[in-house]
Order: sequence, then C-alpha cells, then structure tokens
Amino acid sequence: MNRDRIDHNDGTRELLLLSAIDLFFEKGYVGASVREIVKKAHVTNSILYHYFKDKNELLYVIINRIGRELIETLRSVQKMHDDPVEVLANMIFAQVCVVEEKKKEVKIFLDEQYQLEPTYESRILQQHRWIYDLYREQLEALDKKGCLRDVNKTATNFAIHAMTNWPYRWYREGGPEDIEDVAKAITDMLFNGILIKSENFS
Repeated sequence: MNRDRIDHNDGTRELLLLSAIDLFFEKGYVGASVREIVKKAHVTNSILYHYFKDKNELLYVIINRIGRELIETLRSVQKMHDDPVEVLANMIFAQVCVVEEKKKEVKIFLDEQYQLEPTYESRILQQHRWIYDLYREQLEALDKKGCLRDVNKTATNFAIHAMTNWPYRWYREGGPEDIEDVAKAITDMLFNGILIKSENFS
C-alpha cells in the first residue's frame, strides 16, 4: 500500500509516533530500536512498516511536525500584534513556552536532527531557515522603527535561538522556575542588550 494515501489521523500511526517520541527522548535515536518501538505500541514490525518506510522516517515525521507547529505559532504571533517590540517579545515567549508544552519533541528536534538521512535533513534545515527568517523580519522591523541598537543582526538572531532553545536542557516542570518567568527573563536580557530605549516588556 502507498503510505502517502494512508489517513494520517489514524490512531495506530499516532500510537507509533508517541511510542517513538518516548523512546527517542529516553534513549536517543540510535539507542531506540524498531523492536522496542513496536513493543511499546503493542503492534508488530509489519504494522510499523505499513505506516513508515523505516525508523528514520519516523524521526523525520516527529521533527517535521514540531518544527511546523513552531513556525505556525510564530506566524500567528506576528499577525496578532502591530508593534515590532511586542511582536518579538511574544515570539520569544511562545517559543520558550513550547519547551514546557512539547519537551520531548523539542529535545528530539534539537538533539536528533543530525541523524536524519540527507533528503530529510535538507527539509528540516529549510524549516530552520524559515524560523530564522521570521526573527530576521522582526529585527529589521525594530531597526526600521529606530529602536534597535547598532548590533549585528545575524549574531543577534542566532543568540535569540540559543536563548530560546537552551531551556529544554535544564527546565523542569514543577521545579522552582516558572516557564513564564523564564521567558520574561530571556526577553528582558535580550532587549536590554539590543534596544536603544529601555521599556517594560511584562
């Protein structure tokens, strides 16, 4: 059967994805075997290959999905606000909060993308470029508004990604740090460094 024609809302397919997410999160892509994935999903190997070409396609679907969701979230934020300062603050807030909402997927997205086959990897790298471009647009808008310091926009863009992505390594749900406080702290640190006029971004 052509896998492209299979209903992607099928419960078995989702169960396999959830099982793979759990195991890739716990053991890494290399450490998790197809046998463990199907056992956790309570299906057979043939069922997995009915929905996915192989384990690498499973990884690609997981990474592609979380990347797509993040892009859609950031684009939605851009449409909700007019002021570029407010837009960037809310984009950062939304991306940091994804760490709490999709912790397992974020870890896989950041740590395991290099395990993808070249064709899949190139698609994910394109997603990264789209995310980079969304932030670049906001930095350009800040510059046009006249509130951006004379900073290197490329370096600033990569700094934003480092600051918003890194919490997945140390943030613990239910711990002493609230994810909203983390997002605000990151925003304040960034804006204090790149904006000409200090403002309240809470």
